[in-house]
Amino acid sequence: MNTNQQLVTQFWQCFAATDLNGAAALLHEDANWCAMGEQGGLPLSGEMDVSGILSLMQSVRDLSEDGLALTMKEWTVQGERVAVEMEGYAKMTNGKVYHNKYHFLIVIRDGKICTLREYGDTDLVRRTFL
Repeated sequence: MNTNQQLVTQFWQCFAATDLNGAAALLHEDANWCAMGEQGGLPLSGEMDVSGILSLMQSVRDLSEDGLALTMKEWTVQGERVAVEMEGYAKMTNGKVYHNKYHFLIVIRDGKICTLREYGDTDLVRRTFL
């Protein structure tokens, strides 16, 4: 596992543990997360800055019974670009089960995560969270 892959792994571990300070330390000050979907069409679509990313982490924790379990499946690492296929699983406080599959493209700059592009099942997000 190379340094960039380790950085991404550590970030997702912080996300799953709702370790906001740990995650913030791994994010570049200009970090941007874009969750695909029409802006405003879903609560999680559109772009987020560092504050938005940390707020998302806390929201997911607050809306789930035990947080979001994340399993990283397949990786492609090319220089500063890290692509990872993942699965997320959570029992929600509304009684629903969230089990999504994602593809993330992550770009590293200055040794920190600068860009996250999320591709996942946005209809599942709507059905589970709304």
